[in-house]
Amino acid sequence: MKRPSGFDRGAEGPESDAPDTQAPEWDTAGGDGVADHPDATAADSPARPGLFDRLRSRTAREAAAARAADQGGAESAAAGSGEGLGAAEDAVAPGGGSGDALAPGDGSGDALAPTVDLSAVRRARAEVEDGEIELVDDAPSARSAVTRWRAARQADPVRAAERRVREAGKQRKARFRRERQRFTLAARRRRRTWLIVISAVAALALFVVVGVFTPLMAVREVNIEGASAVNAEEVGAALARFEGVPLALVEDRDVHRALEPFPLIQRYAVERTPPHTMTVRIEERVPVVSLPSASGVGLYDAAGVLLGSAEAAPAGVPLGSGSLTDRSSDAFRSASRALRDMPAELRAQITSVTASSGQDVTFVLSSGVQVLWGDSDQTRRKSTVLTSMLAALADRPISQIDVSSSEAPVFQ
Repeated sequence: MKRPSGFDRGAEGPESDAPDTQAPEWDTAGGDGVADHPDATAADSPARPGLFDRLRSRTAREAAAARAADQGGAESAAAGSGEGLGAAEDAVAPGGGSGDALAPGDGSGDALAPTVDLSAVRRARAEVEDGEIELVDDAPSARSAVTRWRAARQADPVRAAERRVREAGKQRKARFRRERQRFTLAARRRRRTWLIVISAVAALALFVVVGVFTPLMAVREVNIEGASAVNAEEVGAALARFEGVPLALVEDRDVHRALEPFPLIQRYAVERTPPHTMTVRIEERVPVVSLPSASGVGLYDAAGVLLGSAEAAPAGVPLGSGSLTDRSSDAFRSASRALRDMPAELRAQITSVTASSGQDVTFVLSSGVQVLWGDSDQTRRKSTVLTSMLAALADRPISQIDVSSSEAPVFQ
């Protein structure tokens, strides 16, 4: 039987003086731990290595032996032929005849030394030197089994490639995880933005629906502000039609139709205060000029709207004459606008007004002083100049003041 190390054992003969270089083959099937050798004893046997070391040593030797057997089949056959020829030649010694082979220089009839084929050993050694086979240290004290196992795994190119593949896979997964987290964060931000926008739109739509189509925000209270000459109760009764109507459905044109019968209202503003209040602010028309009529005098505002009548012109509403009696004339429009835009304190001092055109408006004060006003431009500046002159000339007898040119007033 050929040993796993590659040595061919010859015929058994007497013990040789040469030392036995063959490593002991341990019988892994037995449990006594004694080497399978005819001359071995329990005392002469070396210390038994560990199970893991023996498995690795046997695996390495079997691999080397199988590779040597595959590659050197032909050489082994040739070596066997050469061995037989050498034995035949040794059998015929110089000067001798047939019979047992004798060793050179030995006259006794000792047996021939066994022939050993070293070709497989040389090939295994060459493979070890080339790095194809890794020698395993069988000494248990040199390195631990785990250390040798790790070293063997690290030296294995297949395992190293597998480790590199695993590391590359881990790196790829980590990179993919980072990219996924980045895109997931951006997606969450987009979803949050869209959610906010959609929620705001939905809340607004819900508010509109509730305010328009439900009585939760209907008008229940109507407030009227700024009514002095106008009867506030009558105005409130005219606006009572909007009670129970949602605030969002109260239209300005409907309010205008409700307030149209009141000529003293010059302008108005509607304010809707949720949930149930509607406020109407009124600015009344102010009579600025009075014109003679059959029942006394009629009171008119700057737009020529009749606001009432009286027996005599009240204070602050001077009596008009001349072309002012025609409410569609330029004289009426210019005089009424000048009276409307001047301060109420100054208008209260005017008793009459006359004009033949829109450029020669003339006022008469209660003191008898005649004021040449001109047109209705720069009314506020002219009012300031006239008030200053009246205060400065209060102790002097004057009959006329011309403020038609506010930059150069004249008095006499």
